[in-house]
Amino acid sequence: MRAFFEPDTVALIGASSTPGRSGHHLFKNIYSSYGNDFYPVNPGIDSINGVKCYPTILDVPADIDLAVVFVPAKIIPQILKRCVEKGVKHVLIESSGFTEIGEAGRVINDQCLEIARNGGIRIWGPNCMGLLNISRKKILSFMSGPWEEQFFPGPISLIVQSGNLTAGFLLSILNDTPFGISKLCSIGNKMDIDESDVLEYLIDDPETGVVGLYLESINRGRKLFELCKSTEKQIIVLKSGSTEMGADAAMSHTASLAQNHLIVEKALQQAGAIVVDDMNDLVDIARSFSVVPVRKKTSGRIGIASYSGGTGVVTTDSLIENGMQLATFSDSTINRMKGLCPDWMTPSNPCDMYPAIEINGFRNVTQNCLEAILSDPGIDGAFLHLWQWSETEPLFDYDKIGEMIREYEKHLVVWLLAVDGISPKVRKDIEGRGILVVNNIKMGVRALEALTLHK
Repeated sequence: MRAFFEPDTVALIGASSTPGRSGHHLFKNIYSSYGNDFYPVNPGIDSINGVKCYPTILDVPADIDLAVVFVPAKIIPQILKRCVEKGVKHVLIESSGFTEIGEAGRVINDQCLEIARNGGIRIWGPNCMGLLNISRKKILSFMSGPWEEQFFPGPISLIVQSGNLTAGFLLSILNDTPFGISKLCSIGNKMDIDESDVLEYLIDDPETGVVGLYLESINRGRKLFELCKSTEKQIIVLKSGSTEMGADAAMSHTASLAQNHLIVEKALQQAGAIVVDDMNDLVDIARSFSVVPVRKKTSGRIGIASYSGGTGVVTTDSLIENGMQLATFSDSTINRMKGLCPDWMTPSNPCDMYPAIEINGFRNVTQNCLEAILSDPGIDGAFLHLWQWSETEPLFDYDKIGEMIREYEKHLVVWLLAVDGISPKVRKDIEGRGILVVNNIKMGVRALEALTLHK
């Protein structure tokens, strides 16, 4: 698998000189990643942007670790025969036109698989958007865009069957909620390489801390189960096709056969994976585990502090719906809060901080309420609602609260609101202390559920 993620030499069969074509995007991405270790192949072109082009892979004057293929499906069996002759052992096929189109594509698929197995070739794809190794700034995909601006290195790796979920969705969500990425793996139809092959590599990858999977089918259920169970890294899984029509759609997309959704879900949960039902949850929870230090599983007793009573009520409902508990404040916590509140107010969970803020100020009340909740032995985690009113003045003592969550092994999620969106500086300042910042209540509660009730 290393040759897919870190090849020494790469050939692109199907390189295009036409701007805007996917084959040209592939050329630019791979050339910018590998330079002189990259060999474009196209029999109709002498050179692309000054880079020599070769008629066939047999004409390339170097051993090739990885061949990336982007040509019509019908000629790929011939391409694979040449790869066997060249001694290429790893092939990434991004072309479509295989089992997802029906019988004609299935015939081509079977031909390719037979050639690959007889020739000792491993195949990634087809019908995929390839691989992005963000940690090493290596792009093996026809996705277009300024990579250094859109993606930055981090601990999250994703395995997806859908190409657009690798590209369009991520580019969209990164605009609102930035997070660091290690590997993006679009695996498509899984002719040979499947989710278990990739997951096994990522489990051993020191640059990956959390793995998210979007799957339309599971090839080797027991293998996937064993991998999830074997690792301390958190695995989050979105398995689509839970409805009859969804299963039909998956069949036409990546030729994925339906499986008993409930059995798959329960098995994955038993193995320690977190199962989600939409892509936003997958990304949000993965990001949660990349920000917050992994702690022991708890009972999910949560303390809430907010600006408004309404927020506290809505958050409470959401907590209960997600299997958590509204914690009971200890006498010590209540007494500490009483010193901040007006005489007529008796502190309780959820705590509406606004009346106290009117008397004793924003930072004073926020800081003391947080300290009281985090130090309470009957509380496993805290949900805090704040308003970002300044980019320069801290909302609370980030260092002190960061030390407290580490000392008491508690989780703190901050739902932060701001007129023009959360300031990147404020988010970085808070999350750098192991405190998760979210954009809405649902996201925050779902994160707390994952963080407190799972490994």
